[in-house]
Amino acid sequence: MNKTIFFLVIILFPLIGKANYIEKVLFTESVINIQHRSCYLKRTIEEKNTLILVLGNCKTKNGQITPLHPNIVNIHWAQHDKRTVWLVVKFLNKYNFEISLSKHQYNICLPVCKQSNGLLKINGILLQVPVQNMTVNDFLDNSIGFLPKDLVKDGLPHFGAKRDDWNGKIRKHRGYDVYVNNINIVAAAYGKVTKVRKTKRAGLYIKIHHEGQLDTLYIHLKKAFVTEGQIVNAGYVIGKVDGPVGNAIAPQLHFEIKLNKTSVDPLVFIEKFYRWNRNIINKIRKYKSLLTTNIKSRNRKVKIFLKSK
Repeated sequence: MNKTIFFLVIILFPLIGKANYIEKVLFTESVINIQHRSCYLKRTIEEKNTLILVLGNCKTKNGQITPLHPNIVNIHWAQHDKRTVWLVVKFLNKYNFEISLSKHQYNICLPVCKQSNGLLKINGILLQVPVQNMTVNDFLDNSIGFLPKDLVKDGLPHFGAKRDDWNGKIRKHRGYDVYVNNINIVAAAYGKVTKVRKTKRAGLYIKIHHEGQLDTLYIHLKKAFVTEGQIVNAGYVIGKVDGPVGNAIAPQLHFEIKLNKTSVDPLVFIEKFYRWNRNIINKIRKYKSLLTTNIKSRNRKVKIFLKSK
């Protein structure tokens, strides 16, 4: 059966002045490609049969295309207010999508982008594994599936784990520890480096601000290869883990995701992203079950440690 590839280009001429604007909207092979000049994806709005991209710091002339796609009714965009553009995709039925970002374009993949090391999706934005050449299976093995040697002081690697309870200063772990050493760390998605700092607890760390109200943090680094204000693409090498740094007992990457400035548990989004992959879901279930046992074991060890002080 012959397959027809539909390719449609809409050119939007630049608006007067230096305003940021949408240049082109393309559709080909189930990917909506939005080419722009310094627009900013503020958030996505997901309704039953509608996807809305809210683009900030942006201007456009009204436009619409009707792609040859079995589940898309049309794609249209217009100025919502003076600095905001809404790009709306109307579907016939339920839909799934991912957004891949780069400096001057957004790709909306229907349903998924072709990226083998994708880790999870938040607000439609795909985040990849933050360790160079690491698969999602290895990420799970070296994080939630890993049992640190110094269980008391290093703590368990999962989100929400107890920290510093062994010295009377209980706090909750706000990220995932990935136990690796002598390896490069990469940006999880396109974004702007907002911090390259060093503290006693974190050691050297990097913070990247992404679109869609997302930030990622990369903590316990030995080296940083980026500077504040630098724009990086997904997969760009930003630093290196090489030995224990800060308050880490063993070499590791503390990877943290913030949505609207609040830290979120990545495992929830990994489970959703891989819900159709039986092998990964079974692995997560196994490690979550072991985690219950490991938490009880650590609690006992902490009590013994405190009594011995």
